[in-house]
Amino acid sequence: MTNSKCTFYLTVVFAVFILLSAIYALFIYKTDYLNIYVVYYKPAPLIKTDIFTPIQGGRKIVNTPSRQGTFTKEDIAWLKDNMIGDDTGDNISELNRNFSEITALYWIWKNTSSPFVGMFHYRRFLSINNNAHYPMVEFPSMRMRHLGLNHLKGFAHEFLHDLELEKKYILPWFATHDILLSEPINLSKDSVPLTPYQQYEKEHVIADLDKALEIIKKQYPEMYMFAKETLNGTEGFYPTNMFITRREILNGYAKWLFSILFPLYDEIKDEVNARDTEQKLAFAYLSERLFTVYFRYQAKYNGLRIKEFPFALASNFFTPPSDAPFITLKTPQFEDIFIDQKDGRICSFNNEYRNCGKFNFLPLNRLRVRWDNGGTEYFKHSQGNEFILEK
Repeated sequence: MTNSKCTFYLTVVFAVFILLSAIYALFIYKTDYLNIYVVYYKPAPLIKTDIFTPIQGGRKIVNTPSRQGTFTKEDIAWLKDNMIGDDTGDNISELNRNFSEITALYWIWKNTSSPFVGMFHYRRFLSINNNAHYPMVEFPSMRMRHLGLNHLKGFAHEFLHDLELEKKYILPWFATHDILLSEPINLSKDSVPLTPYQQYEKEHVIADLDKALEIIKKQYPEMYMFAKETLNGTEGFYPTNMFITRREILNGYAKWLFSILFPLYDEIKDEVNARDTEQKLAFAYLSERLFTVYFRYQAKYNGLRIKEFPFALASNFFTPPSDAPFITLKTPQFEDIFIDQKDGRICSFNNEYRNCGKFNFLPLNRLRVRWDNGGTEYFKHSQGNEFILEK
């Protein structure tokens, strides 16, 4: 073969490779390749993007009181207008007061098909970015990144970008991992150490977990001892049933999970429904422990590659960590704490009007902030770390 022919064929092969790579990239980034479902129970800041799909859990029984109380007509209308429900196709929506977000998980399993799939809550997410702006709150048993619920209302897209919850950041993780999970809660590190089994016994009805283990012993005997060791071990458990994974992994897990929960539900449903509202959610609490057993078993015996991240929580009941440098800004619209990012930037803790901005101190105890979402404002010092907007 002459050099010219060789060069021609190599050029053709290279061109085909580039074309196929481009088609593949277009397929991944422009189609329904990744879909993460965000489970709602009540109106809250709406998380809805090209990869995030809000879904109402328990839509079929929305008029039935839950631990969130009774919903108003306005609440019900807002949920219906802004998201899909778990009450179409093959569904178990009517079991929501016992299964909580697991009714949405069942719907996702049975009625969707994207190659990559995930499930979050309306105020709980994975924090993929290790350098996110939002402060990390640390406890002996866990850590989480925190932001205010009001902030999420005003800056949902900025928040998702900061946590790297976008397709371009998420999909590359699957070159080296099979599932993305939240870091476990490890109560063995608390001042009064507890195993997952002991914690369940303290907070819930331990007979439920014992019966679930008996079903595992009968249906999956190879997993029984591992399940007992995991629940009585010191590695904690995965909370909240949050994940992003490949479709086939979700399918395998869901098939296993419901093969345990459905027989157990048939056995104890009357007893469970006689309990208070919180303990009626027995199957949701059980699923967190079963989730842990299943994926750790798959990691140990079948090579499942797990990547853990802190979870991010949006709420109104935490304050910034005491060691986080901050200033308080007051305007006619808001009074809020802004965390110093140590790079000439501040970011709000619980604010729907302002997100982040560059700041610098001026003579006469004045502060200038150039906001990322537009505009420059000047503040004058009041007291301590507090600054008030100049008129």
